[in-house]
Amino acid sequence: MTTPPAPFDPGAVPIREAATVALIRDARVGGGVEVFLQHRVPTMQFAAGMSVFPGGGVEPRDYRGTRAWRGPESRWWAGRFAIGEERAAAAVRGVARELFEETGVLLAEPETEPEPTPSGQPGHAERRALDAGEGDLDGLLAQHGLVLSAHLLRPWDRWTTPLGPPRRYDTLFFVAALPEGAEPDAVTSEARAAEWIRAEDAALAGTLGHLGMLRPTLHVVSDLATAANVGEVMEWPRTIAPGGN
Repeated sequence: MTTPPAPFDPGAVPIREAATVALIRDARVGGGVEVFLQHRVPTMQFAAGMSVFPGGGVEPRDYRGTRAWRGPESRWWAGRFAIGEERAAAAVRGVARELFEETGVLLAEPETEPEPTPSGQPGHAERRALDAGEGDLDGLLAQHGLVLSAHLLRPWDRWTTPLGPPRRYDTLFFVAALPEGAEPDAVTSEARAAEWIRAEDAALAGTLGHLGMLRPTLHVVSDLATAANVGEVMEWPRTIAPGGN
């Protein structure tokens, strides 16, 4: 006689650490800011078919990093998100890694001025390797004489998946200004397409149901819709609820 499977227990679902980033630039037409949205493939285990920001799980390799970055130290990030310093540092590295893996945008700059190392910028092969779990962000940056540009990031929000779904995440939301000369792409197996869209238009489309969005994504784009430009976004003071929304 076959033993029936145990009933699903929502309370037993582990809450995983995650980080995501709203990549923004000044709108080309109409004022305000544009945000880079990915439209996920319908086969994803989480947020299938939804319009989302680049991001993903914070991994053990993100915790192993020790390389200094340019921008606020881990204690500052920890205070903004109401988390420990180790997790804060891992999230900064993790969100930068995910952004590079999913869009090709690397938040990094030469370690020494004025010229970068002769090895140049990381290419598609290194991006694919990182996405496949090979190596880590610190090693990649060290190889190319680069440092993480954490000053281009801002802490924005924190959301925890409510009880019920089979996957739950405690997600730290960042905003990042698009580095000069960079351009994101949609070369990722997780998205069927991606686009720049004015935050105001994205918020309206999400509210009307023309774009499928989880509540946190819609909340962030609605906030960004009120900004006049990227500079204003990067200067906004943020109060993030401890423990997430």
